[in-house]
Amino acid sequence: MVSFFRKKKEKEEKPDDFIKSYGKLRMPPSETRPSIVSREYKIFKKREEKRLGWFEFLAKISGKILQANPDENTKREMENAISFTGLRVTPQDVMALVILDIIFFVGLSVILLFSGSVPLVVSLFLAAFGIGLSYYFLRYPLNLLKSYRIKASSQVVLAVLYMVVSMRISPNLEQALRFASANVSGPLAWDMRRLIWDIEMRKYYSASHALTDYIAKWKSENEEFAEALRLIRDSQTHPGRRSEAILNEALDVILEGTKTRMKHYAQELSMPVTIIHMMGIILPVIGSIMAPLAAVFLAEMVRMEYFIIGYDVVLPVFLIWFINSILKRRPTTFSQVDTSRHPDLPPKGNLLIRRGKTRVMIPVLPISIAIGLLFIMPSVYFFAENPEIIFPPEGSSPQQTPVSLAMSCFLTLGIGFSLASYMLLTNFQRIRIQSDVLKTESEFELALFQLGNRISGGTPSELALEKSIEDVKDLSIAGLFILTLRNIKNLGMTFREALFHPKWGSVAYYPSRLIKNIMYMIVDISRKGFKYAAEGMLTVSKYLRNIRETQEYIRDLLQESVSSMTFQAYMLTPLVTGLIVSMAQIIIKVLTILTRQLGELSTGTNLPLDITGSFFGETQSAVSPEIFQLIIGIYLIEVIFILGMFLTKITQGENRTAQWYMTGKMLIVALSVYFLVAIGTSLMFGEMITEAVRSIGIT
Repeated sequence: MVSFFRKKKEKEEKPDDFIKSYGKLRMPPSETRPSIVSREYKIFKKREEKRLGWFEFLAKISGKILQANPDENTKREMENAISFTGLRVTPQDVMALVILDIIFFVGLSVILLFSGSVPLVVSLFLAAFGIGLSYYFLRYPLNLLKSYRIKASSQVVLAVLYMVVSMRISPNLEQALRFASANVSGPLAWDMRRLIWDIEMRKYYSASHALTDYIAKWKSENEEFAEALRLIRDSQTHPGRRSEAILNEALDVILEGTKTRMKHYAQELSMPVTIIHMMGIILPVIGSIMAPLAAVFLAEMVRMEYFIIGYDVVLPVFLIWFINSILKRRPTTFSQVDTSRHPDLPPKGNLLIRRGKTRVMIPVLPISIAIGLLFIMPSVYFFAENPEIIFPPEGSSPQQTPVSLAMSCFLTLGIGFSLASYMLLTNFQRIRIQSDVLKTESEFELALFQLGNRISGGTPSELALEKSIEDVKDLSIAGLFILTLRNIKNLGMTFREALFHPKWGSVAYYPSRLIKNIMYMIVDISRKGFKYAAEGMLTVSKYLRNIRETQEYIRDLLQESVSSMTFQAYMLTPLVTGLIVSMAQIIIKVLTILTRQLGELSTGTNLPLDITGSFFGETQSAVSPEIFQLIIGIYLIEVIFILGMFLTKITQGENRTAQWYMTGKMLIVALSVYFLVAIGTSLMFGEMITEAVRSIGIT
């Protein structure tokens, strides 16, 4: 396709004719570049020059080794997915990779089985793993398509808003597509720019024809987005007021559709939350009550490795898989806050400290490691001095105390607090900036309405700004108007320069993508006249208010599920796991005392010593409470990570800053509760049991 484009370019007689024919996409000042080729072609070419991903690399090699053709339905699905995601492979390459994967793993398992290197169970597991991996490869393009569409859907509301505003000013579909693609971000921006590039390449006769295919592509994934695009397309065929009514309806459709999707999702969320709560956390944690007994009575069968694999590997993997399957069904709502250009944003992994005008960057990793070592080193020293607590000599019973349990808990606290401190220190400044931007964006709606209202009454822009400042003087967004007015008055700038000057522009002090894009849109519209700019401001203000109301409605819908999961993470899970760890120590302590006492009573009788020992289990070979605590403690840390991911994704989508910050806070609280409950219960009940044993004459 690229070579075809180059050939067509060579046929053009003059570069000027090329520019005149295809036009130049008007972009914000920082993104405008004089060029003889279209911006869409540059984006396409840049993407084509990227290195192959791991899947593309494996599929390309497999396609050279083996020729394999999928059936027609699979081929059609793969072609659509590959076309949408931009994967540089063919369905034949993917099918070759699937077949070679099966041949390799099944052949390897057969060879290992007949050679006697591995038992039958391991051989079957290896073959099953290969078949599962081949299915993953087969579904990879389709899963990637799903992921791309979910990410792209987060921008659909803004895309419809930008297209509607553009169509109000000039009923030109291609211009509306260009304007929307220039202002949205993520996969949707690339997808819309590729559509424009296809129009330029004459793949479609017109923008209306291109939008028809685009609507068909999105209809199965986001029906309200497809319907809004259809209304926008049809609005150009209707006169004045009817056209405006259709455009208003397009915005209502996308907002109401988002509300309906989230309402259904919130209603369906109660059952998955219950399953995660019971099957993933409560039942495994309650089941671990039996673990100390199983470790004593079935010491030969229930080994320490089984606990580690079951609690620290299998259960977390199951939870992550189940939660991801739920999150894939979550309808996307609105775009995330972009703080990447904020001047106070510290680099990743660093803490920003200001000393006057000096900015000092402090790496957080050494601080987190030091916090972890502060808890871990005393524990390591204690167990190095008393190794018999974890690994008792043969024939002797382990001597556990609340002190040894506390030192074991210090290992868990060291790991958890180290991770929590890293997540909190690297994200607390980012979350504060994000909160400030969110607050500013929420106030932007009112400020824009006030400014648009002033200008629509015929007030000049400078005077309208000055009067609007009085209306919003108590809001933080007032600074945007104050800086803009100062630039106009003191520096003699135009309205555009006052906002977007590289050094003095007021928008630079409010690094919100939403504010920047909308203000650029207002400036762009004002070229037609301030009457159009005022109308655009009022329109955008109205629909920003609708978006905010929709977001509040969605938060209310999810509140019940979020509250349940939050309580589970902060209190319930650490409380239950702390009780279980202390019970493990108490049970093993009681069984050890009784086993020793029965052994002493059997001396001089006809009762064999081995029978008395096995009657209460093999306490010598049981998993020690200290190791059991470490297994359960690591499981608790993993559960907190999983719950933190789940909570932020169902409420805020892909917001890594909020996710890690919330997880860090939950780790601090949960591990503190876990430690206090485990040690407090061990001290309280341990002393009670000791007194009870002494009261019946057992020492």
